[in-house]
Amino acid sequence: MKGIYFASNAARYVERVASNKSEVRKLQLTGGSTYIVSLPKRWVMEHQLSAKDEVRIEWRPSGSLRVNAETTSVRKRRQVEIDLQEISRDFILDHLIAAYLSGAQNIRIISKSGIDREHRRELRRFIQTTRGIEIANESDYSVEMITLLNPAEMPLHSSLNRMYLLVSSQIRDVVEVLTGGDITILEDSEEREKEVDALRLLLERQVGQILESASIETSFGTTRWEAAELSNIVRTLERIGDHCYILSRLCVNQEVPKNLSSAELPVSVIPIWQSSIKQLIANLRKRKVKEIHDAKSNLESAIMNLREYEDSLWEMKLQSTDALFLDKLSESLRRILAYTVDMAEILINIHTHRNSIDVTIE
Repeated sequence: MKGIYFASNAARYVERVASNKSEVRKLQLTGGSTYIVSLPKRWVMEHQLSAKDEVRIEWRPSGSLRVNAETTSVRKRRQVEIDLQEISRDFILDHLIAAYLSGAQNIRIISKSGIDREHRRELRRFIQTTRGIEIANESDYSVEMITLLNPAEMPLHSSLNRMYLLVSSQIRDVVEVLTGGDITILEDSEEREKEVDALRLLLERQVGQILESASIETSFGTTRWEAAELSNIVRTLERIGDHCYILSRLCVNQEVPKNLSSAELPVSVIPIWQSSIKQLIANLRKRKVKEIHDAKSNLESAIMNLREYEDSLWEMKLQSTDALFLDKLSESLRRILAYTVDMAEILINIHTHRNSIDVTIE
């Protein structure tokens, strides 16, 4: 059998997926102590390897082996082409975001009838919605966009922490306005909401790249399983951000009741949320599961208190506008607490997975 051989003293077999097929190859013993297995010729040709070239063999946490073409000169970039004549104007942004999330380094937009002003407005909106995308070339009939970001230069935990800082600052400003502060501090709430959304897209793009590429997985220093769980945390933070924005709009568009107190419901649950989410974010790196348990218990207790408060609004003698404001305020706070409970459960999943071990079944 033609091929390039690599040695291993411990491997039982190596499977390689090619053209949607798994190839099973037999181990051979040479020299009385070294096991060898041939690599698929097609894989060798695709990476332009030859005899005596080096490949890197890595142990994976699952116990499997990974073979990388260490000396390959082949460089590939993912490209997505979008034909505007095949897409309704209402869905152009959706397709651009899908291309971004796919991990494409090049996005080509074409149209035989020409790219008009409305099309270009959508392209600018897309660039503002994402991170690291710039126009490289453009003409009347095509636009080529490229990504300038190196995935490894944007650590997942740093971006998650940035999302947390944005939503927590938004909540802090809402509390200040609710207790008589200057409403102008909420003027940039829409910009903060857009930044949260942009970070969510960036993180989901990075997670997708980790799931597809073993080398990117290594550069991020996380496992694919954990990356998938971190993606769930990203979506949770984005939903929290949505309700932070709703609270900001509520304070701006409606008159805040004068009898609101930070020491009473519903505002009194906010310090509980602030301390709880701070503990949870810290435990993205730490392994203090008791802190996660305490945060989850405190959040669930606060949710129950808000539910009872919302039921009691029917019995309070309030003006209808005040009652409506307080009901909306309590509902958004309750949802924020619930999403943070979801985050605690995800962190328990991560903690349990980190402490799991593989055992041999005899």
